[in-house]
Amino acid sequence: MLGTASAPVRLLYRSSLVIFLVTIVIGILNGLDLWEPPREILLTHVHAGTLGWITLAIIGFAISMFEGDRGDDPGTLRLAQAAVGATVLYMVAFATGTGIFRPIAGTLELLAIVWALAWVIGRWRSAPRTIAGLSMMLAMVSLTIGAVLGVLLGLFIANGELPGMDADTAGSLAGAHPPAMLVGYLILAVMAVTEWQLADRPQASSESRSGLVMAVGLFLAGVAFNLAFILDVDALIQVATLLEVAGVVIFVVRMWGNVAPAAWKDASKAYPQLATVWLAAGVGLLVYLVQLFISGAIDPEAGEGTNIIIAFDHTMFMGATTNALFGAVGAGALAAGTRRGVMYGVNVGLVVFVAGLLADSTALKMIGSPVMGFALLWGIYALLTAKADAAA
Repeated sequence: MLGTASAPVRLLYRSSLVIFLVTIVIGILNGLDLWEPPREILLTHVHAGTLGWITLAIIGFAISMFEGDRGDDPGTLRLAQAAVGATVLYMVAFATGTGIFRPIAGTLELLAIVWALAWVIGRWRSAPRTIAGLSMMLAMVSLTIGAVLGVLLGLFIANGELPGMDADTAGSLAGAHPPAMLVGYLILAVMAVTEWQLADRPQASSESRSGLVMAVGLFLAGVAFNLAFILDVDALIQVATLLEVAGVVIFVVRMWGNVAPAAWKDASKAYPQLATVWLAAGVGLLVYLVQLFISGAIDPEAGEGTNIIIAFDHTMFMGATTNALFGAVGAGALAAGTRRGVMYGVNVGLVVFVAGLLADSTALKMIGSPVMGFALLWGIYALLTAKADAAA
């Protein structure tokens, strides 16, 4: 939580919330059809969410998970400062064009992510082994893979080629970046953050074979998705999807005592509970998308199925990840009225928005987008001012 977190965690959480404002404002204006952002701004919208909000907050949560309130050492603070600085620079690169500045800034972002991965691995090796800790460590490995692919994608866009590769190989390698970030990284990270909040105590790896199978299987699913896009092997997509479904089913079964209907009376766990529901819905949409793609019903490269892909993205980014991270940052400790208002606004707005995408209804999208967006703005204001009050 912001008020009791160590200095590096506070820096990462506060910075992530502020950068998230970029995503929200662009999303509200675009959702209301008041502005059709150019591609550079749409990419800024996406990456301010995935890197600025989600990844900075996840790194902050990892520090809190492995060190609690003991993360005030100078090295950890320098890591937090480097991550924030590289992310801000990367957002500027996205907003200002597609030239060489973007892969340069992306390389700095990659270096910060590698530093965070090294930090997490070092703490994980010396900490009690838990399923949540293993999931977080594997999520950071997947994030690093996705970041490498992101830099390659930036170089490919800037130069139209990658050194030593033909155009098809370079395009396939660069095109693996989105699934690496969304499937390989986010699902594991959401599970780590959610389990840590829901479980009465962190479950040791030795206590749960199913948890080990879940974490390793989901990591391998992410790798399989990457290879499927790089090697153009559709069968690997189906294998990866089966692993994703199995992993989410195991997770829900393991967390069932905390997400069953009777457990929803505990308001303090509402955000991670909602994250679990959205995670299951997101994997359901993933299965639907994969079947459409494999059957040839849609061709994403030709712009087909865009609404379904965006619905899946928002289900994962907003539904699963943002609920999990709002709980981690401290939304559960806000005043009851604010907590409920933000929670209902975000989630009801998201339901309407996703329904509008799936039904291709402009009216529903124009209703859901501002409801969700203004509820998020309310939540960010409440979290930042609550932190300031605590610090005072």
